Amino acid sequence: MSSDNTDRETEAHDPAPPVTFGPLKRALREHRYPVTTAELIEQYGAAELETPTATERLDDVLEGYERTQFRKPSEVRGAILDALGYDDASPEAAGEEWTRLPR
Repeated sequence: MSSDNTDRETEAHDPAPPVTFGPLKRALREHRYPVTTAELIEQYGAAELETPTATERLDDVLEGYERTQFRKPSEVRGAILDALGYDDASPEAAGEEWTRLPR
């Protein structure tokens, strides 16, 4: 009985949405900012994002997205999650995890 509660608590406190960015995560962290949506689509459009139900291409996800410019990787992450219909439940953690890589 306690394991059921533990499972529910873990699910309720799991801040990461079920999206896997794969190699795109590192590419976005290393990219030079600011960057436009069009530039991201041109450079990384064929990159695939894994969700629990499908594989989505970045160009399909960001096509028609209202925001046209991003200043940092975490903003791109937020836009992708928003376009896929997920809330970014942990902006603080996302900021740390999605900062630029040291040179």
